[in-house]
Amino acid sequence: MLEIYQRRNLILTEVNPGPQVDYVVTLQSNLTGVENVFPARMTLRYVPDRLILKTDSLADYYAEIKSIPFESFEAAAVLLMDDFNNELVPRWISLRLDKQTADNDQVFHHETALEDRQPKWGNPRLLDRLERY
Repeated sequence: MLEIYQRRNLILTEVNPGPQVDYVVTLQSNLTGVENVFPARMTLRYVPDRLILKTDSLADYYAEIKSIPFESFEAAAVLLMDDFNNELVPRWISLRLDKQTADNDQVFHHETALEDRQPKWGNPRLLDRLERY
């Protein structure tokens, strides 16, 4: 298992081609790993600032995530959010982790959603158009 900075270095970015425009990037990925957390679908949405994600870099990052023994589903969501937020430094970011299998007989759907934004940034017309869950 890599140190935090080594793990985050697996998330590669490139220059935003339209930094003067607010737009939303949406990515969905199926994650695997420890049985108490995965399999799960991750939906990442962000409004880029200076950087955008190089999606072809995600395979190495996800391989590292797969090796982490998370204590809970929520811990996995928080780690993913922290990593993407730290590397992208977006104007706005939302991460949703949705478990695709039942936890037990009582819980058949498990989801965690996190959101963050840069101070003083806002574009309600853009964000209001996004699908709510």
